[in-house]
Amino acid sequence: MRLNHPWRTGALSLLALGALGLLPGAARAGLTDFQTWTQVQDPAHASFTGLATATQVTLSADGGPVPGGTDIGYQSVDGKTPGVSSLGYAFSPGADFALAIDFAITFGNNPLGYLGLGFGIGEDIDGKNSAGAAVLFNGGNPALFFGAAARVDDNSQALPILVTASAVGSMFVSYQATSGNVTLGASRTQGASGPMGTATFTGIQNEWDDGDLLVSFFLRSDGSLGTAWQSGTADAVFSNLRVLSGTPLAVPAPPPLALLALGLAALAVRRRPASSAGQRRWRDRARLKCGGQD
Repeated sequence: MRLNHPWRTGALSLLALGALGLLPGAARAGLTDFQTWTQVQDPAHASFTGLATATQVTLSADGGPVPGGTDIGYQSVDGKTPGVSSLGYAFSPGADFALAIDFAITFGNNPLGYLGLGFGIGEDIDGKNSAGAAVLFNGGNPALFFGAAARVDDNSQALPILVTASAVGSMFVSYQATSGNVTLGASRTQGASGPMGTATFTGIQNEWDDGDLLVSFFLRSDGSLGTAWQSGTADAVFSNLRVLSGTPLAVPAPPPLALLALGLAALAVRRRPASSAGQRRWRDRARLKCGGQD
């Protein structure tokens, strides 16, 4: 009878854990669990709140007024940048990827002022280098079209996405590593596999700092086109985050490679000769369990 040695079982466990950590599916599942995301407010305001479950996030506005530029949202890492984060997921700028998310917003109590919803990618929490899709609402009514906005060193630029704005739908972002293009899109249908219209910031990532890219979405009091949010209620639900292509990376760098190396090293270690009394007793007990057979 062949016995399983504790060191061998442990080594195989390390190898199994390492292999699981390297599976792209595991990273995708981690990114799409909103409980791994971090709430961010810029700045915090009592009228803006957020609640996350594994499958959806609700961002709410209740009362006001709320100064223009104030927002609340969630981002895929817990630090200022992916490089200084201790939890979450990001994407390498060296590989293509595409994402989509569903949204739905409802209003009540005679809403007054502009609110915006957005979804995008960027290198840092402040959006210094970033790009995203957005939709605006004034008094609870959607603006004319979806839009796309981007920043390079905090300098803003905007493009229209020629899809009629709606209170329900999907937003899209895709990144092409070879060109540095970031393409934003929108659909009026939740769960859509592709956008109804897009806008592309050509080569914009080449003007950024080449850092890893976090993902975020937000609710914002917006005064760019008129009066910022003044009063009323709004509940914006983000759900069904989809990794359409590419593989997110856990941050900080996960241990799978180290686990694999340790497991292989453990398997490579040969047993030392049974020279001690303790080792002899262990062998004697093993023989008794096996009916005296070697």
